[in-house]
Amino acid sequence: MDKEIIYKRSRKDIAIYLILSIIGDLGAIYAIRVNSLIVGLIGLIAFGCYTIYLIVRLISPDVLLQVNKKGIKTKYTKGEYLSWNDISEIYIDNDEYKDRPVDVIAIKIKKEDEKGKSIKFPKVKYKVRGDYNVNLQYSNGNLEVAYNEIKEFYKNNIK
Repeated sequence: MDKEIIYKRSRKDIAIYLILSIIGDLGAIYAIRVNSLIVGLIGLIAFGCYTIYLIVRLISPDVLLQVNKKGIKTKYTKGEYLSWNDISEIYIDNDEYKDRPVDVIAIKIKKEDEKGKSIKFPKVKYKVRGDYNVNLQYSNGNLEVAYNEIKEFYKNNIK
């Protein structure tokens, strides 16, 4: 079997949201019991659906980043792999999201005149957004480790 790198959403993160959703379910049940039937039913339907969704995600977490010989697939590529031939750069981008710092793995796609060049792995950039950005903050892994794994995978299996 070919080597593959997979980073999934952290089960711990999902479990925290599940606990909050269950608290919402209990609040909706309480609202029904104190004669707020409409509010309680709306809350129970909303939180109940979200609780079921989170239980499914807890059993099978979302894949945030998948790397193999086909290329790189993120949750933003709609199930498609970005071919190694189409990628020009992969780097860590230090950026801000809603006024808080966040580090992402940024992937830049080659321009038409860049065909045939190998992928560059430059040092950390600041606020230079890639075409696809992968935030591993809520994953089961570390951003720097993932970046180095991708670099090593490319060096050992693709280049």
